[in-house]
Amino acid sequence: MKISIAEGLYLIALDDEEGRLLAAAEKTIVPGLISAAILELHLLKKVGLKDNKISSVEQSGTGNGILDGILRKLKTGLDFLDAVEDLSHHFKDIQEDLNQLLVQRGILRKEATKLMWIPLSERMDNANYSFEQDIRNSLKTIVFKSAKPTISFVILMSLIYDCQILSEVFRDKDELIDAVKVAKDMVDSPVLTPEVSTALKELKKYFGN
Repeated sequence: MKISIAEGLYLIALDDEEGRLLAAAEKTIVPGLISAAILELHLLKKVGLKDNKISSVEQSGTGNGILDGILRKLKTGLDFLDAVEDLSHHFKDIQEDLNQLLVQRGILRKEATKLMWIPLSERMDNANYSFEQDIRNSLKTIVFKSAKPTISFVILMSLIYDCQILSEVFRDKDELIDAVKVAKDMVDSPVLTPEVSTALKELKKYFGN
């Protein structure tokens, strides 16, 4: 992916027409984004996972402000889910941080609805839809053409399923049925390391799937 796993998850969770978070993701998006960030930090070898605990933290930065902020707050020795819970309290406004980051990168654009000169509400529009389109195309290729996914896409698809927004990508009912079959078994994908597979299985229980 050209963007982080958390950024990809957030783009899918935004309603393209309304420019706001999908209702289905309101309760799950913060822990979903935190989980995506921790697992990406693990892939970047900044965070160790052993027996589903945070076994080590390498503090050198990644160049991504959101990932680096989470890295600074991550505590060695915590169970993976406890770390997600702990960081969810510290980063309640992670959506605003992502809005700012994605606006800076030219991927999103903030627009205000005004009455005369008084701002009434704000919405986030896709300024460069190609990033989200690439994700949607890749997910559909994985489902319908049995393409071998990267670890990042396995994590992303599993979290999209956990956050109950798979229907945002697969809007046709028959396509969604096929996508659910693939997504729910992503935790056992052969491309995953045992550490990531275990973490995703814990997240599936955490999100009630």
